[in-house]
Amino acid sequence: MTVHYLNALATILAPENLIAMVLGSLWGLLAGALPGISTSMGVVLLLSFTYTMPPMTAFVLLVGAYLGGITGGSITSILFGIPGEPSSVPTVIEGHSLAKQGKASYAMWVYLLCSIFGGLFSTLVMILATPLIADFALRFGPAEYFALTVLGLSVVSGLSGGSLVKGFLSCFFGLFLATVGTDGITGEERFTFGTVTLLGGFNFVVVMVGLLAVSEIFLEAEEPFQEYKGAVEYKGLLGELPPFSLFKRYWITMIRSPIIGTIVGALPGAGATIASFLAYGEAARTARHEPEKFGRGAVEGLMAAECANNASTGGSMTILLSLGIPGSNTTAMLLAAFMIHGMQPGPLLLSTRPDILYGIFVAMILTNLLLLVLVGMSIRLFLQLNKLPYSIFSATILILCVVGAYGLNNSMDDVLLMFAFSIIGYFMRKFQVPVAPCILGLVLGDLAELSLRRALLLSGGSILGLVSSPISAILLAGATISVVYPLFKKPKGIRGV
Repeated sequence: MTVHYLNALATILAPENLIAMVLGSLWGLLAGALPGISTSMGVVLLLSFTYTMPPMTAFVLLVGAYLGGITGGSITSILFGIPGEPSSVPTVIEGHSLAKQGKASYAMWVYLLCSIFGGLFSTLVMILATPLIADFALRFGPAEYFALTVLGLSVVSGLSGGSLVKGFLSCFFGLFLATVGTDGITGEERFTFGTVTLLGGFNFVVVMVGLLAVSEIFLEAEEPFQEYKGAVEYKGLLGELPPFSLFKRYWITMIRSPIIGTIVGALPGAGATIASFLAYGEAARTARHEPEKFGRGAVEGLMAAECANNASTGGSMTILLSLGIPGSNTTAMLLAAFMIHGMQPGPLLLSTRPDILYGIFVAMILTNLLLLVLVGMSIRLFLQLNKLPYSIFSATILILCVVGAYGLNNSMDDVLLMFAFSIIGYFMRKFQVPVAPCILGLVLGDLAELSLRRALLLSGGSILGLVSSPISAILLAGATISVVYPLFKKPKGIRGV
């Protein structure tokens, strides 16, 4: 086995593969940072360039784009409040709050170190425990997926701020938005009002950009004399690097969040977004240090989300390489890349093409380390963007939002929907209704509904089918505890105070 790793390392260090790794990582960072260009879209755009490449070079390029996209989504989330990736929404909540308090560089280093730690953790788990994680993922059926989504929705109690009532109302609104479009089982239209625009439902990026980014611009526009966005002074690496004591203080979060991310990433269809929200919600629910800061710039929440979303990459790649099942949209694109090069990922890959398998392992480790260097060297440059006068700054962000929304389907309907949701987000913020639960409901709503209905169909309509397995029973019990516990811990939230 050692020989395989040494051969893989020698192959990855070849000049053409190193160039592919750097270019893929840079493109991934750009694709992840810009709203409307997701990680999966970034990988898709690179696929056509890999036809004539050697297989190992092609996979190094695509792995770089995959890991870079997940990492890059948090850059604009922290600095501008624009989530480049759906998994970066918790980062907007905590990271952008820190940036507005003049701690942008501090938040950037915390995010970067936690992201790389989560990515390396999941890669090592992928190498050491691939059979175990793959076997666990195979145990998940519709009932287990429904229980997982309910557990994910239960973190609303940690995202609701001072009022659980407003938090749950926001979540229910998101769940309603998830029902718009075509029924996933019967194919019937729901809440489309006779227009083809809503047949596919609300695009998540459109809703996310409207509720979070554009509504933020509208709020900032109420302060016409504010010309700069917080402090941008950079004291140098030694002055800005978070102390080791910070990570020691939150060591439970640093261990728990990558584990959550790796396990959730190994579940087909779950991905980085669910992993990020689950880890963030668990951190909010169990916070012992400054729990009142969640939603207002909690470092622990930022650490949890970033560890988990990057850790999901190793889990997703595990199930792809061991079973040939894509665990996310992006790994589905990587599955296509295997087929382009005449390979089938799965149990036989280790015996037929060990060079590719071990090469991907080594490439993921080196890419994470490369991203640490690339983003670390660029933090000072990123912070300079905050020196723009806010009148120019906000206009530029708004243009990017419009271009991103239009570029999804080349349709002005998406742009109009984005502005409609920005008005909704503006009034939600004005009346102190949290936006994050709404986004969480939209993200998990479709999967929750389809899983519930499929589980009931398999059980003949019996609700006992939802707790027929130990996994689903444990997950539902955890969700119940997550919802009930805050009712006793924060009784004021029930009254809407």
